[in-house]
Amino acid sequence: MKIKVKLLLFMIVGQITCSQIFAQQQNSQENITILKRFVHRLNDSNLATDIILSQDLLTAEKLDDDLQEYLLASIDEIRINVQSKDIDQLEYLSFAQAGRKETSDIDLEGIDPQQVYFVRYLKRFVFAAVIRDKKIASFTLVSKGNNTAHFVFY
Repeated sequence: MKIKVKLLLFMIVGQITCSQIFAQQQNSQENITILKRFVHRLNDSNLATDIILSQDLLTAEKLDDDLQEYLLASIDEIRINVQSKDIDQLEYLSFAQAGRKETSDIDLEGIDPQQVYFVRYLKRFVFAAVIRDKKIASFTLVSKGNNTAHFVFY
Protein backbone atom coordinates (compact mmCIF):
# COMPACT_ATOMS: atom_id res chain seq x y z
CA MET A 1 0.00 0.00 0.00
CA LYS A 2 2.81 2.45 0.88
CA ILE A 3 4.42 1.89 -2.50
CA LYS A 4 1.18 2.81 -4.31
CA VAL A 5 0.86 6.05 -2.32
CA LYS A 6 4.49 6.98 -3.02
CA LEU A 7 4.07 6.15 -6.69
CA LEU A 8 0.88 8.25 -6.86
CA LEU A 9 2.62 11.20 -5.16
CA PHE A 10 5.58 10.86 -7.50
CA MET A 11 3.27 10.91 -10.52
CA ILE A 12 1.39 13.98 -9.23
CA VAL A 13 4.59 15.91 -8.55
CA GLY A 14 5.96 14.89 -11.95
CA GLN A 15 2.81 16.06 -13.72
CA ILE A 16 2.88 19.42 -11.90
CA THR A 17 6.55 19.87 -12.75
CA CYS A 18 5.94 19.06 -16.42
CA SER A 19 3.04 21.52 -16.52
CA GLN A 20 5.22 24.26 -15.05
CA ILE A 21 8.03 23.58 -17.53
CA PHE A 22 5.57 23.66 -20.43
CA ALA A 23 4.10 26.98 -19.21
CA GLN A 24 7.60 28.49 -18.89
CA GLN A 25 8.53 27.36 -22.40
CA GLN A 26 5.29 28.75 -23.80
CA ASN A 27 5.88 32.07 -22.01
CA SER A 28 9.46 32.18 -23.29
CA GLN A 29 8.30 31.67 -26.89
CA GLU A 30 5.71 34.41 -26.49
CA ASN A 31 8.36 36.79 -25.10
CA ILE A 32 10.73 36.00 -27.96
CA THR A 33 7.92 36.79 -30.41
CA ILE A 34 7.43 40.16 -28.65
CA LEU A 35 11.18 40.83 -28.87
CA LYS A 36 11.29 39.91 -32.58
CA ARG A 37 8.40 42.27 -33.27
CA PHE A 38 10.24 45.06 -31.44
CA VAL A 39 13.41 44.44 -33.47
CA HIS A 40 11.51 44.42 -36.75
CA ARG A 41 9.81 47.68 -35.82
CA LEU A 42 13.19 49.19 -34.91
CA ASN A 43 14.45 48.12 -38.32
CA ASP A 44 11.55 49.87 -40.09
CA SER A 45 12.94 53.31 -40.91
CA ASN A 46 9.43 54.52 -41.87
CA LEU A 47 8.17 54.00 -38.31
CA ALA A 48 8.65 57.01 -36.03
CA THR A 49 10.54 56.44 -32.79
CA ASP A 50 7.74 57.94 -30.69
CA ILE A 51 5.32 55.37 -32.17
CA ILE A 52 7.65 52.58 -31.09
CA LEU A 53 7.84 54.16 -27.64
CA SER A 54 4.07 54.40 -27.26
CA GLN A 55 3.21 50.99 -28.69
CA ASP A 56 6.09 48.70 -27.76
CA LEU A 57 7.49 49.95 -24.47
CA LEU A 58 6.00 49.65 -21.01
CA THR A 59 6.30 53.00 -19.26
CA ALA A 60 4.63 54.96 -16.51
CA GLU A 61 1.37 56.66 -17.44
CA LYS A 62 3.01 60.05 -17.84
CA LEU A 63 6.69 60.50 -18.56
CA ASP A 64 8.20 63.89 -17.84
CA ASP A 65 9.78 65.60 -20.85
CA ASP A 66 13.37 64.86 -19.82
CA LEU A 67 12.73 61.13 -19.35
CA GLN A 68 10.82 60.91 -22.61
CA GLU A 69 13.61 62.66 -24.48
CA TYR A 70 16.21 60.34 -22.92
CA LEU A 71 14.13 57.27 -23.74
CA LEU A 72 13.62 58.37 -27.36
CA ALA A 73 17.38 58.90 -27.71
CA SER A 74 18.02 55.45 -26.22
CA ILE A 75 15.59 53.85 -28.66
CA ASP A 76 17.32 55.65 -31.53
CA GLU A 77 20.69 54.35 -30.36
CA ILE A 78 19.50 50.75 -30.34
CA ARG A 79 17.66 51.38 -33.60
CA ILE A 80 20.87 52.46 -35.33
CA ASN A 81 22.60 49.39 -33.92
CA VAL A 82 19.85 47.06 -35.19
CA GLN A 83 19.59 48.73 -38.61
CA SER A 84 23.29 48.18 -39.20
CA LYS A 85 22.76 44.40 -38.93
CA ASP A 86 21.26 41.81 -41.24
CA ILE A 87 18.18 41.12 -39.12
CA ASP A 88 17.77 37.68 -40.66
CA GLN A 89 20.97 36.70 -38.85
CA LEU A 90 19.84 37.93 -35.43
CA GLU A 91 19.35 35.36 -32.70
CA TYR A 92 16.93 35.72 -29.79
CA LEU A 93 17.91 34.07 -26.53
CA SER A 94 16.50 33.76 -23.06
CA PHE A 95 18.73 34.59 -20.11
CA ALA A 96 19.21 30.87 -19.43
CA GLN A 97 20.14 30.16 -23.07
CA ALA A 98 22.69 32.97 -23.14
CA GLY A 99 24.91 31.27 -20.59
CA ARG A 100 26.67 32.44 -17.45
CA LYS A 101 29.80 33.78 -19.14
CA GLU A 102 27.82 35.99 -21.53
CA THR A 103 25.47 37.31 -18.85
CA SER A 104 28.04 38.09 -16.19
CA ASP A 105 28.14 41.78 -17.13
CA ILE A 106 24.36 42.18 -16.68
CA ASP A 107 23.23 43.37 -13.25
CA LEU A 108 19.75 41.91 -12.73
CA GLU A 109 19.13 43.95 -9.57
CA GLY A 110 16.27 41.67 -8.50
CA ILE A 111 14.74 41.25 -11.98
CA ASP A 112 13.33 37.80 -12.70
CA PRO A 113 15.80 36.19 -15.15
CA GLN A 114 12.84 34.61 -16.97
CA GLN A 115 11.90 38.12 -18.12
CA VAL A 116 15.34 38.88 -19.59
CA TYR A 117 16.15 38.19 -23.23
CA PHE A 118 19.06 38.92 -25.54
CA VAL A 119 19.46 39.78 -29.19
CA ARG A 120 22.70 38.40 -30.60
CA TYR A 121 24.35 38.95 -33.96
CA LEU A 122 27.19 36.76 -35.19
CA LYS A 123 27.90 35.49 -31.65
CA ARG A 124 28.00 39.04 -30.19
CA PHE A 125 25.26 40.50 -28.06
CA VAL A 126 23.49 43.54 -29.47
CA PHE A 127 21.16 44.36 -26.58
CA ALA A 128 19.26 42.86 -23.70
CA ALA A 129 15.61 43.47 -22.86
CA VAL A 130 13.21 42.88 -20.00
CA ILE A 131 9.76 41.84 -21.14
CA ARG A 132 6.73 42.35 -18.89
CA ASP A 133 3.02 42.48 -19.68
CA LYS A 134 3.67 41.71 -23.37
CA LYS A 135 5.84 44.80 -23.85
CA ILE A 136 9.49 45.81 -23.59
CA ALA A 137 9.82 47.09 -20.01
CA SER A 138 13.50 47.97 -20.32
CA PHE A 139 16.48 47.46 -22.56
CA THR A 140 20.19 48.00 -22.38
CA LEU A 141 23.12 47.74 -24.70
CA VAL A 142 25.31 44.93 -23.49
CA SER A 143 28.38 46.48 -21.91
CA LYS A 144 31.88 45.99 -23.14
CA GLY A 145 34.87 45.73 -20.85
CA ASN A 146 34.64 45.98 -17.09
CA ASN A 147 31.36 47.91 -16.94
CA THR A 148 28.13 46.33 -15.79
CA ALA A 149 24.96 46.89 -17.77
CA HIS A 150 21.86 47.97 -15.83
CA PHE A 151 18.20 48.06 -16.75
CA VAL A 152 16.27 51.30 -16.26
CA PHE A 153 12.49 51.30 -16.00
CA TYR A 154 10.48 54.32 -17.04
